[in-house]
Amino acid sequence: MNAARLLGTWRVDDAESLGHVRDQVNTALDGMPAEGCCRMAAEQLPDIVLIASELATNALRHAGSSALVELWCDERGLVVSVMDHRPDAPPVLSVDRDLGKGGFGLQLALRIADDVGWYRTAGDAKHVWARFKPAGADRPVRHVATARHHRRAEPPAIA
Repeated sequence: MNAARLLGTWRVDDAESLGHVRDQVNTALDGMPAEGCCRMAAEQLPDIVLIASELATNALRHAGSSALVELWCDERGLVVSVMDHRPDAPPVLSVDRDLGKGGFGLQLALRIADDVGWYRTAGDAKHVWARFKPAGADRPVRHVATARHHRRAEPPAIA
């Protein structure tokens, strides 16, 4: 089995930089190497960009500082990981918020990604991640009530 490959790392400092990160994630997905990375279906790519943007937006909003977006892949899957500096503030699923007030990024991730979770690292970092299985993999339809969202003490394995 090949080791996971980092496709890119992008810093998000403010709402204005989110557009740049979306463009860069999209470019990284379009340029995924033929060897050692999974093959994502074309229809999955906009969803992956959306979830990267939503998780980064959550980090900016709730951490009050910059965030780091990473995109990892191997032949069995792709992981979007967003790191912020508020390990004391775990991600919270908003269920009773008015539509106009936002707060649906985590719900979207739970509906679209195959797995979602978070973990703290030593020091001052929290990572929220979403995993996507490649095209052709057994990909069950996810619903908020059945999607997995959990805290882990260490990073997720790519597959």
